[in-house]
Amino acid sequence: MNILTSEFGACVCPLCETAAKCDTNYFSRPFADPDIFAGTSEAISETLGFCPRHGAILLNQERLSGGVIPVIHDAVPRLRLLLAEKYLQKHQVQQILFGTDGACPACAYTSRVLGRQAASLARQVSGAGDWRGPGLIDTLCAGHFQMFAANLALEIRLGVLTGYAHHLEQMAQKIQAILGAAQDTDTWPLEDAAATLNRAFDLIGGRAAVESISSDGALDDALMPLPTLVEAIALPHVCPLCVEAERVRQRWLQNVQKSAGFGQDAWLFFPTCPEHVAAVARIGETRLTAAVVSLALDVAYRHVHKQIPTLVRAVNLMKEEARIKAEGPEVWREYKRKKTYRKRPVQKPEGQSEPAPRLVKCSACEWAEIAAERATDNLLKLLHEKKHRDAYSRGYGLCLKHFARVYLVAHKGAVRAMLAEDMQLRLSEFARGLDELACGKNTGQDVSLKTSLRRFCNCI
Repeated sequence: MNILTSEFGACVCPLCETAAKCDTNYFSRPFADPDIFAGTSEAISETLGFCPRHGAILLNQERLSGGVIPVIHDAVPRLRLLLAEKYLQKHQVQQILFGTDGACPACAYTSRVLGRQAASLARQVSGAGDWRGPGLIDTLCAGHFQMFAANLALEIRLGVLTGYAHHLEQMAQKIQAILGAAQDTDTWPLEDAAATLNRAFDLIGGRAAVESISSDGALDDALMPLPTLVEAIALPHVCPLCVEAERVRQRWLQNVQKSAGFGQDAWLFFPTCPEHVAAVARIGETRLTAAVVSLALDVAYRHVHKQIPTLVRAVNLMKEEARIKAEGPEVWREYKRKKTYRKRPVQKPEGQSEPAPRLVKCSACEWAEIAAERATDNLLKLLHEKKHRDAYSRGYGLCLKHFARVYLVAHKGAVRAMLAEDMQLRLSEFARGLDELACGKNTGQDVSLKTSLRRFCNCI
């Protein structure tokens, strides 16, 4: 059974629903508006394109010549300025190049929309006086719950965190019981377990529980013969580091399946972030999905639970200070005078206390980062040889985000100069092609346009 396609598979988190709408609507926004046009063009030049998810959405658009394409064209001159070596050490250029990995203008737009909705939901819950009432809290996925809870006043947040931690713990125990029963009987109780497993998956996966946006197929085609990096740098239609990243992702998925039978080693491969949990679920092995969701629930529970003692101390301190203040101004002044000699945490505005503890990093995300560093190093070693530089020039080159990673660590000299000159040339060709398309001289070149656009769409 593939839980992603079952009747229980639709995530009910209200913030996830909004995020899905933002994904659908972003590239159909009216970019003709000067304010939106200029802002989006600048955002693209500062992020060097889109994340894999939004890049895939862009590449799947039916009408590539409309919408965001003129905006990208407008961003090209600014992008080319980043490639001038004399500007490489400038603070603004360094800030852009170093910050590209997790940056995406579409994600930033979605985050702003979700931030407003999370604040609105927090006001509703605070005004209702009883957060347990409508059952809203239990519908939020673990990731969006943290965004929502950050907008609550301390006392309400404490109650909400405690309740949500209990909810996660109960769900984790149910999944563990289902896994235990399946192991004892060597069968899977499909009818009884489906609803529970899907609800647990929604809690962890959130909007990632929705079927993922497929890419335009270029990576799949490139991976068919499983090229080495030496072969990949000569591929004509896709970034070689994107190919290498996808190879690593597929190898990780294979390791997840192999490790599923070894409980003590599973944590080395099992993911905890929504995207990679959903990637495992798409394999379609229900017992494997349940095991991965079980670990992710346990990590989410411990993450929420760790925040409770800090909030208890903050709430007790707030109540103590309110009581002292009620005793009169002289008592309050004396308390504040003595307090200056006591070591205590810096006070934040109400509803914005100490940040939550950092979530345990997803093993798949760590694999991806290590693989990216290794692939970058290997590519630079290859490019020190002229024959590989020639092959690179004949091939597709790099997407902008991988270019930033490689360009930053390349030593000054022939390789770094070649990388910059090559990208300058490719961006110029892209802009020229768009100009011809706008003038009607390059009709019917949708495939060529998609190939060029892939440079802005980090297709990992």
